[in-house]
Amino acid sequence: MAEFSGLELTALGDPSRAWDIARRAEARVPAYRGLLRSAGRDRLPAAWADLPRPDKKNYLLAHGFADLLADDFADTFTIFSSSGSSGRAFYWPQLKGGQREAAGKLGQLLEGVFRIHERRTLAVVGLALGSWIGGEHFSWVLKSHAAAAPYPFAVFSPGNHHDEIIAMIESAGRFVDQIILFCCPSAIAHLRLRAEQAGRPLPLAKLRYVVIGEPFPESVRLELNAAAGLPPGEPAMISIFGSADTGVLGFESPASAWLRGRCEQDAGLAAALGFGGVVPHLFHQADPAAFLEVVDGELAVTKWQGVPLVRYNLHDAARLLSWPALLRRAAAHAPTNPLFTRAEVIGLPDVLAVTGRADSCLLLCGTNLTESMLDAAVRAPELGPWLTGNYRARVILERGRQRLAFTLERRAGAPADRAEIYAGLVAALGRAQPEFKDDWEKIYRRWDDDPALSILALELVDWPALAEEAGRIKQRGIRP
Repeated sequence: MAEFSGLELTALGDPSRAWDIARRAEARVPAYRGLLRSAGRDRLPAAWADLPRPDKKNYLLAHGFADLLADDFADTFTIFSSSGSSGRAFYWPQLKGGQREAAGKLGQLLEGVFRIHERRTLAVVGLALGSWIGGEHFSWVLKSHAAAAPYPFAVFSPGNHHDEIIAMIESAGRFVDQIILFCCPSAIAHLRLRAEQAGRPLPLAKLRYVVIGEPFPESVRLELNAAAGLPPGEPAMISIFGSADTGVLGFESPASAWLRGRCEQDAGLAAALGFGGVVPHLFHQADPAAFLEVVDGELAVTKWQGVPLVRYNLHDAARLLSWPALLRRAAAHAPTNPLFTRAEVIGLPDVLAVTGRADSCLLLCGTNLTESMLDAAVRAPELGPWLTGNYRARVILERGRQRLAFTLERRAGAPADRAEIYAGLVAALGRAQPEFKDDWEKIYRRWDDDPALSILALELVDWPALAEEAGRIKQRGIRP
């Protein structure tokens, strides 16, 4: 990648601290010693690159829980669970030392993005509650900030009960300047549909969003910005990146959100930054105590916590990028944009560029279709009149031919226009994965008019068939 010299970074964080964590894990964590032995080592290797890269399957689920714990486990103040979207939930003790600044950091982020110190604000936690880290963590942190805030800021935590959310938004609308909804991206369309069906449309001009758990195509944010009537550079929605495994690792800023949006609209800028068919989310590094690497295209994390991690593979497809270099390249395309000259923008941390799960992928006739590509295609703007964006996808084999089968959730009242949906989905898939476009133009298109032979096999279900699947915290298009 010589053409991106100065842009690509090999790591984020302090390598000496990472070595200290590895040594402490070797000395104090039985499961990590067992991992080294299974890799044929009696002790840590001399080179960092020779350390094993464990993941949930070969490390967390392969050892007893007690053997995975930190030696300072007694400092635990709570335990969260993962969502279970990868097939099985896991439990993560949270140490006091790693959480003392959480409320202050989130408050600073909300002040910088949504100016909560200047606007009467209600934060609504629309994430699943219970033991899942997403809902529980944000409910606790937001209430901690609200209790200490010197300005009007309140929190309502109904969880993912959409009727309660709609009722509170309707009731509070007169008394607050803005409402910030914390949710998964896929929940937004579901919530709006439910409100519209009930004859209680949401006050979109007042709504802002903080989303976690899933990637989303930039068209979603652009539509929300337009619905809220916001000027360029002031996003209606930002995303926070992290996991139950690691805690929060990154956050979007108005500048990084704007840059992602520009890349969606300017192919030349996207190419200059090395972004292909799916433009990644650009998350600023949020946790200086974590050491981050990208190895073979996947994000690895080293961090001391309740269950310490050393080169732990999250299986997220990522790049590590210099924020100043990104700004310089963007400025070459839009030299008059004031975002690039503000001191608070220039001083933001470097970036994790994340496209989605690297281990969620379908192989169609030799072409890789990642979950982020499928997300971008199904949620493309031209399909918005028909589809909610919720879907399931799999590759099927019929009479010796591979086909890509979709179950698509249709908007309430939308016509079942298979031909329009099919054509829009083919075009959107071609944008996200040029290899598919090439194969369609040369091979697949001849069968488009025959539903029994077309490369895409479509099943339409009515909303909310997929949106309300029981027990699911996150929407996943590809299931393990």
